[in-house]
Amino acid sequence: MRWIAKDSERKPDPEPIRGTARIAVIFGMIGFALALVFILVFYNQITSPHKIWYPYTCVVGLVLGFFAFFKVGNR
Repeated sequence: MRWIAKDSERKPDPEPIRGTARIAVIFGMIGFALALVFILVFYNQITSPHKIWYPYTCVVGLVLGFFAFFKVGNR
């Protein structure tokens, strides 16, 4: 097995993905919001006294996503 390929054997670089960083942040925030709703609906079934931090993780993700939405601009 070789770790380094010769220049003649290398594949070309892929095309950049179309879209902006804001779209990625929005999808992340949607994911955290859905997870928060899921956790709050099924809170008694999925949490134990030692794992009460699940909803807080989603809230922190939403807050960081809110700041990231304005920080990334239109990149």
